[in-house]
Amino acid sequence: MNLGDLIIWLQAQDPQDTVRHGFGKPDSFRGYYGDVAFTPVENTTFGEMLDHAQSALGKTFHGYKGGDYTMYEYTACWISEYGTSCNADKIGNTILKLWLLTAK
Repeated sequence: MNLGDLIIWLQAQDPQDTVRHGFGKPDSFRGYYGDVAFTPVENTTFGEMLDHAQSALGKTFHGYKGGDYTMYEYTACWISEYGTSCNADKIGNTILKLWLLTAK
C-alpha cells in the first residue's frame, strides 16, 4: 500500500478506535530507503496512526547508510523497527483487515 492510500483509508476510520498492533513514528525503511517504515506500537488509535502517516508525507528522511529520501503519496509503506528489514511487514489488505477486526 502506498502512503496516499494509507492516509485515505485511515481518514475513513473512527479516529478513537484502538488498534492492538498498529504503528507510530515514521522513518526511512532499511530494506528500501525510498520507502517509509513506521515503528510498530501496541494499543494506538486510528487517529494517532493517521497523524504519523500524514507527518511522513512530503518529509525527507536520511537513509540508514546515507542519502536523503522524500516520502510521497506513492511511497510504499512498511511496519518495521528502525534500522532493520528483518520481521518487517508491508502494509496491505491483510494488515488493514486485521486492524478492522481487532479495533475497539
